[in-house]
Amino acid sequence: MLVKIKNLIFNRLKKLNTVMSVGVVLLWMILLASSNYANGQTLMRNELNKNIRLAEDTYRLLDTSVSELQTTERLENESARLNLVRIKTEDMFYIDNSQGSVALK
Repeated sequence: MLVKIKNLIFNRLKKLNTVMSVGVVLLWMILLASSNYANGQTLMRNELNKNIRLAEDTYRLLDTSVSELQTTERLENESARLNLVRIKTEDMFYIDNSQGSVALK
């Protein structure tokens, strides 16, 4: 009788051992898949951050170009180059307080 109970317990442990082994392998595969997904998301985020930095740099360069093109000295030089009405800086005044709109007297 004791041998029968002993064999029954060992058989159940063998089945449990197999189930636990399959469970461990399955959990390990899920861990690998989630780790791979997380790494892919990190790479995508890094690439997007790089693209954002490039866009910001391009924006700064374009903003600098716009600022250079809007200077009063450029207006004076282009006016002189095209033989238009001579513009002097003292003839210019700002329309509002934002210092963005310029008009001639």
